[in-house]
Amino acid sequence: MAQHESLVLVTGVSGYLGGQIPKPALKLTCRVELEIVEDIASRRSLDSIFTGVGAVIHVASPFCLTPKDNEKDLLRPAREGTLNILKASACTSSVRKVIITSTMAAISHIGSGPIPGKVYTESDWNPVKWDDAINSTDGHYVYCASKTFAEQAAWDFMETRKPAFELVSINPAWLIGPFLHHVERFSALNESIGECYHNLVRKQDTLPPTIVQYWVDVRDAAKAHVLALETPAANRRYLVVNRDKFDWRKAFNGIRDRFPEKRFPKDDDEYIVASRPEVDPLKAERQFGFGWIPLAKSFGDMYAQFYELQESGLPE
Repeated sequence: MAQHESLVLVTGVSGYLGGQIPKPALKLTCRVELEIVEDIASRRSLDSIFTGVGAVIHVASPFCLTPKDNEKDLLRPAREGTLNILKASACTSSVRKVIITSTMAAISHIGSGPIPGKVYTESDWNPVKWDDAINSTDGHYVYCASKTFAEQAAWDFMETRKPAFELVSINPAWLIGPFLHHVERFSALNESIGECYHNLVRKQDTLPPTIVQYWVDVRDAAKAHVLALETPAANRRYLVVNRDKFDWRKAFNGIRDRFPEKRFPKDDDEYIVASRPEVDPLKAERQFGFGWIPLAKSFGDMYAQFYELQESGLPE
């Protein structure tokens, strides 16, 4: 698909990942349209913006770790928002490809320990059930469930409606790295980078526990969306995760030399990281020719941005 000949609509550009997508898209000479949609779960909010659109990168999704109503605040809006994008795309003859942002959590079992011999790939699905997500008090679990249900609904739509466009899902792990979107204060940072900032300003000298090991630089995740759009052979799902597993000891040790004057938690030779299931991003590596951004650069670039914002007087 020669994307330079058509208009690309990107949703969610005010967010962490969505804000990174226009840059690599423009490098590929795409014409990019950025839209602010008041309510993506409302079909009427979308119909007027699809005129002349040749491709869609749908990143926007509701995010809240303390929902008052799991179904109303997260589960239904995520699913309906994705379906509305697909329905609007199907109603125009110009859209030829749609890329949606899912998550690695839609592939792996949330919170599961190591399963002997198991390696998660794009063929796997999180087995979460709708009723379990409705009744859960774990906001992170509910959010991951909402993304899982949204992606499942998208593939069901493709199977039943058989629209003229192609669908590709990008399933990234935990995103870290620098951000382009505007923030009013550090407390407004999203969960991904907010946790990293919290561990910068925390008073303890000990390393924080490592909960999440699967990560990818936000710039690699953005690039994967654009390459999926540009690559004719791109198909179905792509697990986008750096093979070098994350842990806080490795992360801090990787940037000590870059910021020798800064205070970090003390190194600890006895630091223990719990085992997690294995994952295989080979499909994305082969399709997109990825060499992943190293943890030291990703983590270091993000912390350099934190220090600059601190020096500029950004409030907590």
